Amino acid sequence: MEKSSIVKKLYTKKTQDYTYTIAFFLIFSFFIFYIIRPNLLTVFETNSKIQQLDKINRAYEEQINKVIETQSVFEENREDFILLDQAIGPKPEINKMLSDVVVSTEESTLTSERIDVFDINLKDKDSIAKLKSFTINISMAGTFEDTMAFVKKVYGQRRLKLIPNLELARDKNESSPGANLKIKLQIEGYYL
Repeated sequence: MEKSSIVKKLYTKKTQDYTYTIAFFLIFSFFIFYIIRPNLLTVFETNSKIQQLDKINRAYEEQINKVIETQSVFEENREDFILLDQAIGPKPEINKMLSDVVVSTEESTLTSERIDVFDINLKDKDSIAKLKSFTINISMAGTFEDTMAFVKKVYGQRRLKLIPNLELARDKNESSPGANLKIKLQIEGYYL
């Protein structure tokens, strides 16, 4: 008897309304967890990936703009790179540097007493093209005017040279204004 009373209670109007409501909530829950939720997760993941790709795209655009700017500067200065190659050679080329110094010395009527070359590494073959230098020490004798003419000629040549040290000394015995000076000069040459 209990079965029939339970079955009668299930088929009442009030129970049928609740049954439809419960069935609706069960089906709706199924749709939320198995159909709507994965779609929402996919939408949120896609939005975060779009934002990440926008950031990456902006970074790439900046790099491309920098490359374009560098290329335009390169195109504008293409003719001047020949001068740069002459100013800073790929090899030390000490013979050319010494030749330039000797020519400048002869044109300024200075007398060279001693020339020494220091700080040069001929077997260093780094793959990195960084600026390297070597030093030439020169001892000369001559007047102040000749020394200034020599310095101007050294700086006027195409090969990049710097004179970090220049010492002028006069003999204590000679007091005339046109007397010879003892000149010690250091010249730095550069190469890649």
